[in-house]
Amino acid sequence: MNNSMNTSLNASLPSGTLCLRLGSRTLLLHRRAWLITLGLLVVLVLLSLLALTLGSSKLTMLGVVKTLLGEGSRLDEVTVFKIRLPRIVAVLVAGAAMGLSGCLVQTLIRNRLATPDMIGVNEGASLAIIVFSLYLTLGSWPWWAAPLGALFAAAVLYALCNKPGEQGYLFVVIGIGVSELMNAIGQFVMSTQSLVHLTSLYLWNMGNFVGQGYNTVVPVGILILLVCPWIIYLSRALGVLRLGPVTAQSLGVNVNRVQLGVLAQAIVVAALGTAIGGPVVFIAMAAPILASWMSRDRIVPLWIAALCGALLLLASDTLVRVLASPHEVATGIMTRILGGILLLFILIKDRQRTD
Repeated sequence: MNNSMNTSLNASLPSGTLCLRLGSRTLLLHRRAWLITLGLLVVLVLLSLLALTLGSSKLTMLGVVKTLLGEGSRLDEVTVFKIRLPRIVAVLVAGAAMGLSGCLVQTLIRNRLATPDMIGVNEGASLAIIVFSLYLTLGSWPWWAAPLGALFAAAVLYALCNKPGEQGYLFVVIGIGVSELMNAIGQFVMSTQSLVHLTSLYLWNMGNFVGQGYNTVVPVGILILLVCPWIIYLSRALGVLRLGPVTAQSLGVNVNRVQLGVLAQAIVVAALGTAIGGPVVFIAMAAPILASWMSRDRIVPLWIAALCGALLLLASDTLVRVLASPHEVATGIMTRILGGILLLFILIKDRQRTD
């Protein structure tokens, strides 16, 4: 009896999916998504090992592996564990947060240009950290201020456009205005201070991961993991919402609640990613686009977008280290270059479709 039920169930499954039975519950797994995820994880590990070999003191891939296994010299251990690995972990966490938040916003707004760094969320987070760093003597990096600034920017944006899922391009245009306003205020605040106190903050505001350690990365990573169950809970409704608010409403989805929930998730995750290395732009736009292309738009590729974001930011950080050596250049500069090329490509491609 059970065999016949399993056979009929497998026959009715959508193509490219696997069925995993957990007691009375059934979980559908997309075969392509899992293969892509495993492939991205392998590439991330290899690129991370490559990044560990690069720097003022060259290490071989074998030397890095031996050091990670506790068989390296004292100098190699300091180079890997104290200098390079913390930066790579910071880049991976920040990139994953940017890719995930970008996918949430793009899916909600149904617009590839709608990302946290384009609608003012990242700039709001950056402004809050700038203000807290300059005007409060805290003794430590105020990473926790980033969500406060991001929520303030989102509140302004939502007040001006209270139905983000139904006003795509209007939401983006208003968001760009909010972003520029927050950025201008931040620049004004920094310009009123002495340059002696602004060096590290100015570099961070350009998107810089030099000297990043676990003091910020660990609490940020824990908070992102705590948000993930909420994201999983709303991911199914978010997939239905891709069909449009009217269709989603007819299928039993509470559209307003899902929109607010997804927007809140994206804001918190984007702000936490910004708190690590500053308002790095274009990763949140490029990662979901790449993830959608790889998954062929069959699913909402939240976790693939997170891995793509980590991979793209790590690639940008590694590339800027190689090209600018022996000088230190902000990773955000490289993402602007690559992101600008991608944005032009998208606009030209969209124009060709409309012609």
